[in-house]
Amino acid sequence: MTTSRRKSPAAAVRRPAKGTPRAGRAARPADGRHAALVLQGGAALGAYEAGVLRALLEAGRRLDIVTGCSIGALMAAIVVGSRGDPIEALDDMWHRFAVTVNPFLPNLFARSLPLPSSSNVYRPNPVWFTMPTLATHMYEAGPLEAALAEWVDFDKLNASPTEVIVTAVEVKSGRLVEFSSHRDGLGARHIVASASLPPVFPATRLDGGEYWDGGLIASTPLRPAINAMERHNRLKRVQLWELIVVDLFTPLAGPPHDLTDVLQRAFELTFFGKFQHDLKLFQWMNAQLDLMIEVDRALPKSSPVRRHPAYVKLSKHRRVDRLTILRTADPQALGGPADFSRESIERRMKLGYEEAGAVLKT
Repeated sequence: MTTSRRKSPAAAVRRPAKGTPRAGRAARPADGRHAALVLQGGAALGAYEAGVLRALLEAGRRLDIVTGCSIGALMAAIVVGSRGDPIEALDDMWHRFAVTVNPFLPNLFARSLPLPSSSNVYRPNPVWFTMPTLATHMYEAGPLEAALAEWVDFDKLNASPTEVIVTAVEVKSGRLVEFSSHRDGLGARHIVASASLPPVFPATRLDGGEYWDGGLIASTPLRPAINAMERHNRLKRVQLWELIVVDLFTPLAGPPHDLTDVLQRAFELTFFGKFQHDLKLFQWMNAQLDLMIEVDRALPKSSPVRRHPAYVKLSKHRRVDRLTILRTADPQALGGPADFSRESIERRMKLGYEEAGAVLKT
């Protein structure tokens, strides 16, 4: 989906901030477009996003902003701050998340419950095994934090002109909080906080607060991407901003047939369904900015309307020139978010790579 190109009215023009050379593949110049990439949370479905990222990196797409939530936060950090080749780091990440199918468990659990291993990121919480009703989480977050330190050079990430923003929920207040590499900087615990899905992982303690997975409130960090795009545009006005969203929500071929299907669909609607409402709000706001542009052209320079607080506030916003939504054309091939089997992960990565590659060629 695309929108037409227009210029934003009354946008402030400042000298661009000085930055260090762009890091890794995320920085290679493309065709002059500036882009913000939005990576959803989605548990095992995030492997599709990994395939999309490989296609974007190989195409040399310029990424000025990357926002991520949950599993998307991990990949956002890797794609900008990888210690080596980000594609290899993404492959290693998903290799460690993959589970061996257990033939002795029901299908859903056989593909989602991992066995502890030195090669993966799962270390069971002893309390969950001994007194499950007293446990607050199933797995410890330490191995995931250690793995992030292997995959990501956070000094490189925070020095990159590509801004990375991840979201998490402050447990006590219920507020959705943004952590940015361009403001206070990011560390491994910020990324883990965004991926601390209860009751799988414990709340992450950070700066005096405790944080859970940002997907509990908004699995698609769309608003942080648009806000960051406007901030970047105030520093350096550009002609075209593209917003790229990877959407993991898929329609059902039919109604749920059993309790497992019901629970899985409820999870999908809770975490992914909100994007459909966010999209409608985005389209409405972009239409208002189109109208604002026309009003700005027609309004006399001396008109008192230009000093009206609402006019001043609207004039500071910047419309999105092009919206690209990447979603699978084969929902059944994507499967369910709890299926971490190696075969399913590899299938999703291949599907995301091929479908994104086809879109990028058009």
